[in-house]
Amino acid sequence: MAGELPQTVLGRTGLRVTRLGIGGAYCETPEGYSAALDCGVTYVDTARAYRDGQDEEVIGRAIQGRRHQLVLATKTGQRDAAGARQDLETSLRLLQTDYLDIWQIHHLNTQEEREKALGPGGAMETVAKARQEGLVRFVGVTGHDWVQIQAAVATGLFDTVLCWYNCAMKEPEQTVLPEAQKQDTGVVIMNASRNTKLFEEAGIPPREQFYRYVLSHPAVNLTIMGLRDVEIFRQLSAALAGSLAITPQEKADLETYGAALRAAGKLD
Repeated sequence: MAGELPQTVLGRTGLRVTRLGIGGAYCETPEGYSAALDCGVTYVDTARAYRDGQDEEVIGRAIQGRRHQLVLATKTGQRDAAGARQDLETSLRLLQTDYLDIWQIHHLNTQEEREKALGPGGAMETVAKARQEGLVRFVGVTGHDWVQIQAAVATGLFDTVLCWYNCAMKEPEQTVLPEAQKQDTGVVIMNASRNTKLFEEAGIPPREQFYRYVLSHPAVNLTIMGLRDVEIFRQLSAALAGSLAITPQEKADLETYGAALRAAGKLD
């Protein structure tokens, strides 16, 4: 590798993270996750729901002996306090850790879900108690509806936000990202390559360009990539360790390419 992955501070959390992180759900072996961690990545994201909980279990095995080096994030899809507490205890057990750096309320995509999770008896009550107990350091929100996620960030309750953003899907620039900057909320981006769909055309730009694109936005702290292919992850890590630089013309070319794919329905 040409050098170490660049690092930054994840918003108001104060946590130092590599600007590339590992996304869960796809890799089925501890060895795969370990190989990705060997690239120098310090951020790992998973969820209670991924592969019916198996993802947390596999990651828990992969991070043994290096947990102290990592920022570990997982998610609960529960909206009520009791269900969230059960998820938290299960996540801690499977991940083989005493605490979570970031615990996220998963896919908060509607006003109704947000009001339930943040209201009386909601998941946020469990978050508050878990923080007092030292089981959770920071709380995040994730989702796919940019307007609803913007509304969640605007409450000021969330230390981090995880959402889609790429050269073809620029909606966060007018919704989530400005609100995150206002709240000093740490921003983690998924789908920089739209689940690799932006990689699938002939004559595409180099894969790392899609990641440089999202990282060039001043609100974005890091981007995660799911381990569908560990070797591609290694190559991407090496390229980003070499440079994050991207020119205005390169960004414009990516936007043109991405817009064409989206208009053709190839990113659905």
